[in-house]
Parts: sequence; structure tokens; C-alpha cells
Amino acid sequence: MVKINRPFFFIYSVFIFLLSCWGGWFSLSGYIDFFNLNDVISFSWKLGVIIFLVPIVFQFSYFGFFSAVKNRPIKMNNKISNALVIFAIFGIVVSLFSSMYISYSLNEQGYKICPKNSWIAPNKYVRNIALCKE
Repeated sequence: MVKINRPFFFIYSVFIFLLSCWGGWFSLSGYIDFFNLNDVISFSWKLGVIIFLVPIVFQFSYFGFFSAVKNRPIKMNNKISNALVIFAIFGIVVSLFSSMYISYSLNEQGYKICPKNSWIAPNKYVRNIALCKE
């Protein structure tokens, strides 16, 4: 029988769970800011795809948590895993196209893009260029 390191798996699963909750909230806030047309909107395709990756990350958290509780590795349900992977791939495609649409839509509505500090940072769209300093 395979023994696992229970504290490691428990800490791993809690960390992954909290990380996915934070990422999901961050991604949803970008979509909500866009739909509410706030003065400052942060969005990119990377932020858009996170919400589609959260379910598969939750599954990893679930595996780690129950492996720690049962003290043995847990078997995956291939149908659920395949569905989550398809959902993630679908999310990547939707995120790319929604990012282009959101960028076009915000530019048409008079939003300006703030200069970025790094190439990884999401685009920050503002109604007034003075809001870039925030």
C-alpha cells in the first residue's frame, strides 16, 4: 500500500484551493468591470481564461485533500476530467475572442489604454488618462 505525506497533501490542497478562489475572483472582477463599464477596467485574455481553468484546479485541490484524509491516492473519474479539460480548452478559445471584442468595444466607447509596467500585466482601460496613475 502506498503511503502519502498527509501534511504535505493537505497544505498543497488548501493552497491550490485558495489560489484558485483568488484567481477566479480576479478574473470575474475583470468581466464585471467590463459589463458595468467602470471608469477603470483591467482585462486581458489571460485574466479571461482563468475563470475557465478554475474547475480543473478545484479538482486537483479535491484530489489532494481527500488523499490526505484517506491516506492513499484517489482514482480520477476520466469522464469528469475529460469534460473539465474540454471546458478549459473551450475557455481558452472564448477568452481569446472575448479579449479582442472587449478591446475593440472599449476603444469604440472612448477608453484609453494605460502604459504597462511589464508585458505580462493585463491591459488597463480608463475613461480619463489621469486615472492611469492609480
